[in-house]
Amino acid sequence: MEVSKLKVELYDVAAILLPGVFFIMEIWATLFGMHSVVTTVKGLKGTELTVMLLCSFGVGNLVQEAGNVLFTRTMGKRFFYAARDEFWSSHEAELVRSKIEREGSCKLADVDSAFEYCLTRVAGKFPKRDVFMAISDFSRSLFVLSLFAIFPLYRSVLYAYGTEVRVRISVAYACLVLLTAWLSWTRMLRFRKYSDRPVFTTFLACGEEGGDNS
Repeated sequence: MEVSKLKVELYDVAAILLPGVFFIMEIWATLFGMHSVVTTVKGLKGTELTVMLLCSFGVGNLVQEAGNVLFTRTMGKRFFYAARDEFWSSHEAELVRSKIEREGSCKLADVDSAFEYCLTRVAGKFPKRDVFMAISDFSRSLFVLSLFAIFPLYRSVLYAYGTEVRVRISVAYACLVLLTAWLSWTRMLRFRKYSDRPVFTTFLACGEEGGDNS
């Protein structure tokens, strides 16, 4: 159990730390070029690496928040809750409503209230949810970073010598950015769905509160 908790903590830290590192590298590449990034990373000492990681942790939180603002502003406030909204409109939702009424003697017509109730009831029975959430958040940050990658791409093309070289760099970078954005998008949505929908199905599989849970 302790190993499982440690694994979740590592996923949470990585989902914040790595985007911070990548964003700092993108800013550095935009200002000084990719060659400077490679040279600087190779020459990092212990103290410098520690300072960079500490800064990356703070920057990573900002990247995550930027991703949240970007998606909620452009896709709507319910974008990240699409999986639970979809479930709530399915025939299985009626089973969840009925079970909640039997246990709590109340009606929770709002999907978010029902979700929170179910999440409380399945605590400990769906340990992978935190991991799925961390993966989804990390993928969201990667999508945002793929958009920021346009700036170092522009600098690389601007300082390249010769039209042919510029075209090659543009095509290669554009393909890499588009591939990263697409994979991050699909992975973000998939693991967001994995973290929400099973909460309801796990709740249905649980015994009645106050009854026989064996």
